[in-house]
Amino acid sequence: MYIVTAQQQIPLPVHEVWDYLTRPELLSRWFGDTAHLGPGEQFRMDFGDGDFLSGRVIEWDPGIVLGVRWRFIGHGPEYEVRYSMLRRKDGTELTVQDRGAITQQEAECMRVGWAEFLLRLNKAVVKNVNTRFSWRKAFLFTITVAQREAFVTALTDPDWYHASLAGVHARIRDCDENEINSIITHESWGPVETRLRVRLKNIRGTDYAIFAHEGWPQLPGNLAEAERRRFVTVWLDAMSEFAAGQEATAAYELQLA
Repeated sequence: MYIVTAQQQIPLPVHEVWDYLTRPELLSRWFGDTAHLGPGEQFRMDFGDGDFLSGRVIEWDPGIVLGVRWRFIGHGPEYEVRYSMLRRKDGTELTVQDRGAITQQEAECMRVGWAEFLLRLNKAVVKNVNTRFSWRKAFLFTITVAQREAFVTALTDPDWYHASLAGVHARIRDCDENEINSIITHESWGPVETRLRVRLKNIRGTDYAIFAHEGWPQLPGNLAEAERRRFVTVWLDAMSEFAAGQEATAAYELQLA
């Protein structure tokens, strides 16, 4: 497990930075949409492109510390995120510590991601504008796999894709015990092909499947974002039979909430 840290000077007093971390109308300007945040409460944070975080608040000390635990789309490893604030003469020193990345590559991506999010927060404050990104051009997610053999059997069978992924067609390009690469198409997409890469890793005795489904920007303009958003739900439903524990059930229930 890796720990990522990012820091940004925000030209606001600590109580106003706290508001940007906890008040839904301010959070939505730079991060995501949520109905409510409060001490000990569960929440869901939506990003507008189908992606979401489901979690709960574990620390709540206004103007000092906000701690949360969450899972991306309700699946995979749980991340513990801690925002801490220090008063400075010209505002607030905001530090984010994120614990939970399972690979060095993921940790590096998270480090870059948090640096960007904090820059978005700073810009939202300084320029009084909405700095949210529109939509991610790839769908990246991780699940904890309960039965590796059954999982590999399914994802190397083109018929499974057609039955489980809303009628798509799959062409398996290459596969081994650690990686599966496929081409995914759908009749509504015309000739456009999307690419799926699934990497399997066993880390400290736990099997993880790391997905990257890419190629959405190549779909016709009126389909690209909508199909990318729709496939979050499609993948959630398809993975419910393989995800360890109650991840998939919890994710689906949160999605309907």
